[in-house]
Amino acid sequence: MFEIASDAQVHPSARINVRHGMIGKGAIIREHCVIEGSEVVIGRDAFLNRGASIGGGSCFDPQSNFFAGDFLHMGFNSHINTAMGVSVGHEFGFGVESKIFTHGAYPSAWEGFPTQWAPVRIGHNVWLPNAWVNPGVTIGRDVVVAAGSVVSRDLPAGCFAAGAPARVLKEGAYPRRLPEAERRALWAEMFGRAQMIAAAKVGAGDVSHSFTEIDADSYRVDGATTFHVGARMIEGAASDFTEILRNQLRRNGIRFRYEIVRHEYRPWGL
Repeated sequence: MFEIASDAQVHPSARINVRHGMIGKGAIIREHCVIEGSEVVIGRDAFLNRGASIGGGSCFDPQSNFFAGDFLHMGFNSHINTAMGVSVGHEFGFGVESKIFTHGAYPSAWEGFPTQWAPVRIGHNVWLPNAWVNPGVTIGRDVVVAAGSVVSRDLPAGCFAAGAPARVLKEGAYPRRLPEAERRALWAEMFGRAQMIAAAKVGAGDVSHSFTEIDADSYRVDGATTFHVGARMIEGAASDFTEILRNQLRRNGIRFRYEIVRHEYRPWGL
């Protein structure tokens, strides 16, 4: 059985043909997306942009599957081939035209031409903005791969990699604890951008919002809502502005496992 959460937004032009699995709450599936296969499980708050696809050749074979954690992001025209199985962790960002392959073959293997059939495994907090991943690759958590790269070998956790084939350029690059001054400046930048968006939406440039710093990781907004950015927690009331601000934080990779219940923020599942 395959289930799609009741609040998921699926464009009428999207095509979904899956035998078993689920798509979690908060999913957004845009125009002309394709999701197909024997088993597909996608966590909460997934976003599949126009033309993204999961499945491809051999996707209904017994060994085919796809498992993704929460906050899966697939960019325009990205593709994940699931023939031999693909699993990705929470907060996996897969950019425009990126590809994952679990099989590669065309000329005759009997005549010595190369063939590849193997699953792909990717950890939490990985960003592939425009890259290809070949069969059999394992990528650890907290990894960034530069645009235009081809990943044909395993990559360790925390690294920055680039090239074709991709190689590790910096080990232990992520995560990095920002100094207090950088954290304060980043918060001010995101808050200011949220104010600009809020003012444009109501058509009044003098609409203002304020925040009080608790420490370099926590800020109280409009006297009613506290964003603990470092701990990824929100306390207090939800408003149009705090949702705009939360979205700006999300766009900078700061995601909260919170939803609005009776006009207040609550952790998922409570």
